[in-house]
Amino acid sequence: MTTLQVEAAVAGRKRAGAPDHPLVVALSAGPTSLRDLIEAVVRAEVQAFVARVGDQRLVRVLTEEQLVEGLGEGSVRSGGREVAAEVDPDSAVRTAVEAQQDGLFQTIVDDAPVDDLDEVIEIRDGTRVMFLRLVPLAGG
Repeated sequence: MTTLQVEAAVAGRKRAGAPDHPLVVALSAGPTSLRDLIEAVVRAEVQAFVARVGDQRLVRVLTEEQLVEGLGEGSVRSGGREVAAEVDPDSAVRTAVEAQQDGLFQTIVDDAPVDDLDEVIEIRDGTRVMFLRLVPLAGG
């Protein structure tokens, strides 16, 4: 497993407090294709998202009134709207690969743009990956 520095940004928008975050991905250090890199990053991000949603469900705080009401009914529930954590990783990977193919994103690995999904890139611990979302120019 390799730890990558992953960042996502939108062209033309100022980044306010959007730091790089380390992401452990299921890739060994060494050569890999952009397609495999995208797949590994997307799967790791989906896994991290599902874990965050699970953590949020555990941290719900109930008022004393909600506790008394729940105990009276014989069941204490967190109430509120549940956040869906159902994400299909295969679908997310397909969407990300299609977005790269369609030119909606520019992938930059260690300061070098990579466009071809089959291009081989060298991965090592600490490799920096940026997914830059491109937006069309107004009027063009």
